[in-house]
Amino acid sequence: MQIVRIKTLSGAGMLLFAALFIFSQTSHVGSTDVTHWAEIMIEGNKTLNVAVHLPGLIGTVLDTAGVNITNAEIAAECEIIGQNTTCWCGQDYVWSNFVCDSVNICCNVDKCVANVSYFTPLCLPKVNVSLIGTLTGSSPTVDAMLLKAFNVLNAFNSFTMQGTQLTGAFTYAHNFTVSLSAVFSTPKVQSIISTLLADPTIYTLNVKSLGMVYMEAPTGKVCYNSVQQLYCISREAMSKCVWQMSRDEEVPLVLGPGSEVALSDTCTELSNVTLRKTNGYWSGTYSCLFVSGNLAHMAMAPVEIALLPEVINVTSNPQTTDCSEASTAKVTISCSIENSTETYIVRLKLGSMENTAPIKEVRIGIIKYTADFTVDCKAEGKPSSLEASCTLENTLNQLRNHSLKVPIIYPSDLFCAEEVIEERTWPKTKNNETAVIDCTASGRQGTMKRKCNGKTWGEEVSLCVKAILNNVALQAKDFEKGLGATQEGAQLIFQSLKNNTSDEGGENSFGDVKTAVNVFETMKNASVNMPLGENLLADFIESASSMLNVTWKGGDEEESGTLASQYLSSVEGLVKSIRINASEGYNSSNIQLQICRSGTICNKTVFNVEVELNATADMVKTVGLQGLAERMPKLGYESSEFRSLVVSSTVENNTQPSVNIRLAFQNEVGSSAKMQCVFWNVSEKRWSEEGCEYVQGPGNIAYCECNHLTSFSMLMSKHAVSMPFLDQLTYVGLGVSICSLIVYIIIECLVWSAVVKSSLSHFRHTALLNISLCLLLADCSFLASSFPSILNETLCLVLVVAKHYFYLAMFFWMLCLSIMLVHQLIFVFSHIGKKMYMILGFTIGYVCPTVTVAVTYVYYNQTSNNQYYSSKTCWLTYQSAMQGSIHAFLFPVGTIVLVNLASMIVVIATVLKPSGAETNKKGDKDAAKSIIKVIMFLTPVFGGTWVLGLFVFLIDDFTQFITYVVHYAFTIVNSLQGFFILLTGCFAEKRVRDEILKIVLGKSGKDQGTTTSVAK
Repeated sequence: MQIVRIKTLSGAGMLLFAALFIFSQTSHVGSTDVTHWAEIMIEGNKTLNVAVHLPGLIGTVLDTAGVNITNAEIAAECEIIGQNTTCWCGQDYVWSNFVCDSVNICCNVDKCVANVSYFTPLCLPKVNVSLIGTLTGSSPTVDAMLLKAFNVLNAFNSFTMQGTQLTGAFTYAHNFTVSLSAVFSTPKVQSIISTLLADPTIYTLNVKSLGMVYMEAPTGKVCYNSVQQLYCISREAMSKCVWQMSRDEEVPLVLGPGSEVALSDTCTELSNVTLRKTNGYWSGTYSCLFVSGNLAHMAMAPVEIALLPEVINVTSNPQTTDCSEASTAKVTISCSIENSTETYIVRLKLGSMENTAPIKEVRIGIIKYTADFTVDCKAEGKPSSLEASCTLENTLNQLRNHSLKVPIIYPSDLFCAEEVIEERTWPKTKNNETAVIDCTASGRQGTMKRKCNGKTWGEEVSLCVKAILNNVALQAKDFEKGLGATQEGAQLIFQSLKNNTSDEGGENSFGDVKTAVNVFETMKNASVNMPLGENLLADFIESASSMLNVTWKGGDEEESGTLASQYLSSVEGLVKSIRINASEGYNSSNIQLQICRSGTICNKTVFNVEVELNATADMVKTVGLQGLAERMPKLGYESSEFRSLVVSSTVENNTQPSVNIRLAFQNEVGSSAKMQCVFWNVSEKRWSEEGCEYVQGPGNIAYCECNHLTSFSMLMSKHAVSMPFLDQLTYVGLGVSICSLIVYIIIECLVWSAVVKSSLSHFRHTALLNISLCLLLADCSFLASSFPSILNETLCLVLVVAKHYFYLAMFFWMLCLSIMLVHQLIFVFSHIGKKMYMILGFTIGYVCPTVTVAVTYVYYNQTSNNQYYSSKTCWLTYQSAMQGSIHAFLFPVGTIVLVNLASMIVVIATVLKPSGAETNKKGDKDAAKSIIKVIMFLTPVFGGTWVLGLFVFLIDDFTQFITYVVHYAFTIVNSLQGFFILLTGCFAEKRVRDEILKIVLGKSGKDQGTTTSVAK
């Protein structure tokens, strides 16, 4: 409330007694305008047309707070005659709730004969507020009851019954609307609802309001793939809030945390939703609801997006251009997209030929663009294929395209002739190419493929998917994005998956299996943002189990193996992410899940295999998957026979640095066979014996024992590395390195003033000190992240950023040191000032790595398909060549190492070059000594040993001996880098050695003199 007194009213023409009492409030929720209520009292038998003088107030600035009056109008008038007072509201105003609740006779009447002139505010502007309700009950008519209940609300306008429907035996659903001209009090409406629900003939009553919430949303079309925010503010605090989105006439879906949606934490009066990546999925009408009991305050707003198609399907007819018999060939290129309201500019290309006005054809659910091209079979160079592409441009000039390779058959090429199998026609196809045709089976969607090998067709591979299973996959994708991301939505997805992959759901094709596995993977990714509850456990395990009853024949052994690996990773991820409370596990025909809680040892049995796991953890989840091992890729173990069972254990909140797992099983093949214990290396996607040992027990009992840690060579490797003693070498080397760096930094501080006498020595020691400090912090961060299983996501991320930053900072300071050294050797008489070097050094040494790390993190954080780091290794990720955040470490490190090696060559050349006073070149022996000395001194501080890291990255064939040599060499040399810096940067420099001796001897002499004095 605000009180302001105005002494005169401009243009009033007479003196007004009494002052102005002003009450202020915002015009509406979310507005920057403030409404001030002024009371003017005219005494005596005077009359004054106040409305005439109100325009004179517009533009006035109130001297108390600089408020500018933009509008003025009469809200209410009162006539006071003796003891009687009659008040009425101005045009487009209604009584305030305060007046209506305090003086009931004033409610819903034009003039009130009561002394209410002292109420502030007396009247408020009319606003449109609606109550939209649904009542279910046994009575077929409820009009009179509802009208009587709601007409007591202030500014009641009308009650409308929208319709009544019989929904069951003696059960009716009534939809109604109440129209008001003022906002209402939430407790008052809740009281009305409670009173109605007390009637035994009423079963349920839910009410939504419009006009009680202000919503701010983007206006006009917004760019595709942009970030947008929507805000909602409620007039009154409520219990919770819900965001929904609907497209056209579809049922609204609840928004939850997802890869493309973020919801605010506060959710009682203020709430906002962030669309991280606007696309066709997010074009629709948004609703925010603030809910308390059976009442929800709601606001709605449309969000229009300049769309681009999510899927572009480019096809060629024929699939292979036939130039074997003619000089030209006709090819029709088609581009199909989902139906869209966007107006696109479409361009179709084939090679260098382009059509900017393709024929448009609208079908049920899709839009198809086609264009004909003529291929010159005698074209120069005779390309083996042409690229067909489709580019679409939306109304905001944003582009999206998709391309397709169209092979060309020349007279000398091998090909498979056209073949008809039942109703399926396989077109003429070039050798080593794959033909694709649409599914013909009823109730299925997708394609079939078949590879041409020479002149012989391969097996048909069906990627046809049950239409209903395809819908489940689309629902899962929506869930991952955040659309319908609720526990109920997740349960519906797993129930649908179970029902349509079980034996009762019909035969499952390879396409069905692939789609189901994709759903698992999608839900695993979604669980990062939306934790899943244990109510999903049964449906999830049953659907995953039914997949193992199907033969996974994809026509391509590699593709089938990849699918099995994806299946294992997804099932493990979902088992880990599902939050278990009371459940002790779940058993199905092919999958058994067992739970251990709060202990140091977990003993469980799955499919007659005893699993013992040593870990101090809150929970251990052990799952056995029967019938999976033989489906997994057998790289390196092609001649081995696999048991059908795969056992996986997930440890939550483990406090031990390592986890030991032991499996006891029946040795069914006897002693004649060689037994091996292997684990599935997720990063390398292969079986590995590293860290696992086979032990023969009593009788026919056999044991497998496994233990895994983290090695230093992981920094430069594409994947996590596990080799014998590599982890132990890492920790010993880093321990020595850290201690050496601490000693070096202390020595530098002690001898700094004595050894730093010239600009050159200042440059060198400044760079060495910063290199040592960065390496110390990087090594400490590496040790802290050595056991990712005991780290939470936040701490893991912090340590990844720390390692990324400090290792890069170390290399950039090495670059500064090499640049300075080369400059001094080449430009002998051109000196760099100390101030300039410090600015240059700290800019290159700390600003460059800061920018590199920040840009990398922001880029991968905004890209949903890629991750900045892996929680399994607490290090940067590698996906493929030029894909993955590890390249933001490799490129700067590789560049700096090569530059520094070039600088080292310059130094060696300068050392070998005779000075003006020398008449002869140095002898071979002296030259060799000089080169060795330069290499020994500069290699540690120039990062020369990290050249091995580039080989670690490039050589990833673990079947080759050289791979192990490179990994061990890199780990040993670089984990001891701090020790080498201590040797070459401290003890190898004479001035530093002399100063250390002075300090030590000086201190010893002082101690000896003191002792002699005491003896006397």
